Amino acid sequence: MLKVNNINVYYGAIHAIKDVSFEVNDGEIVTLIGANGAGKSTTLQTVSGLLRSRTGSIEFMGKDISTVPPDKLVAHGLAQVPEGRRVFLHMTVEENLEMGAFTQPASTIPPNLERVYEQFPRLKERRKQVAGTLSGGEQQMLAMGRALMSNPKLLMLDEPSMGLAPILVEQIFDIIQQLHKAGTTILLVEQNAQMALSVADRGYVLETGHITLTGPGRALLADEAVKKAYLGG
Repeated sequence: MLKVNNINVYYGAIHAIKDVSFEVNDGEIVTLIGANGAGKSTTLQTVSGLLRSRTGSIEFMGKDISTVPPDKLVAHGLAQVPEGRRVFLHMTVEENLEMGAFTQPASTIPPNLERVYEQFPRLKERRKQVAGTLSGGEQQMLAMGRALMSNPKLLMLDEPSMGLAPILVEQIFDIIQQLHKAGTTILLVEQNAQMALSVADRGYVLETGHITLTGPGRALLADEAVKKAYLGG
């Protein structure tokens, strides 16, 4: 579904992403893990068109999307839930969700809303509530629901557990697994390596802009180098 080949991304003179290649197959959960500053979010922003690579290519559903504008990528079936959630704070829950459907025919919005409310009952309870008054966990659910309103083929999640209490982290990862079981392909960037690798089919370890390890999620969980660096082992 997604094939990233030899991308190099710079912030001015800083070489942030160095010859990174990876792929996501239809129906998988794939995770990118690494420390702060490793390049995880930069990689995701490059896939979603917010940043540009100087080299290589990014293919989605067999088409090169390296130069496609971000808003057009949503219509192609690629949606990103950004780090820090970034919901529209002064709009209601339902208005936020409707904004996620801007590429979709109007006739699809009511049934899609119902599907999102079924997945996130808390949002249905708060559908007329202003998003800025929601808790952090509820805002994360709203950001995920908003992305799902675009009917994505690939859902990219950037640090969904950031700033959440442990019990809410477990809830968010339960939801990720439910979305996966329902047929959504997921690319997950996450600093909580334990949680990410426990749900991922495959994982890639990023260190200072390089991919240093790759393998099945469970195998990486058991890897001594990964344990020492990211799992407190």
